[in-house]
Amino acid sequence: MEPSPAAAAAASLSRMDRTCLEREGRMRLRQLFSHLHSLLPPQPTKMSDHQVLEQTTIYVTQLRNRVEELKQMKWRLGEKHRKGERSSSWISPPVMSIIDLDATLEVNLILEWKGKSQLSHVIKILMEEGAQVVRAAANFTAGDRIIYSIHCQPISPRIGIATSRVQQRLEKLVY
Repeated sequence: MEPSPAAAAAASLSRMDRTCLEREGRMRLRQLFSHLHSLLPPQPTKMSDHQVLEQTTIYVTQLRNRVEELKQMKWRLGEKHRKGERSSSWISPPVMSIIDLDATLEVNLILEWKGKSQLSHVIKILMEEGAQVVRAAANFTAGDRIIYSIHCQPISPRIGIATSRVQQRLEKLVY
């Protein structure tokens, strides 16, 4: 006994629905991996989904550790400030961190706001040392502080970026 045309049409429709659901699921996974990949600093080569997931977890762990270090540093500076090392014009010192991530360089600065030219000076130093700025962000904090986060990659991958020289020049600028 053959199935009726209505039953055959219903089976075909459920098969199409299942196919659409699977396609939407795959598209959703691609979007999620794309979002994860966007959280990583720029990478020179294409990575598999497994590598993206692994690199993202490593990078997020590094960022969490760095946040904890900065929180402890902030707390210590606050303690020094509360214990009587006050002056009428107490200014918190600038904070600089340079992270060398294989083919990229991440520069994070927390400075006292002195005008728009600060970021251009930092970018100029990076460019003079052979770095190409991929992404730069500036965020104002409460008070007169600004946080710069700059991601760079070398103009020439064979030559790379002299991280120690970049650090020396930025220290001269910042401190």
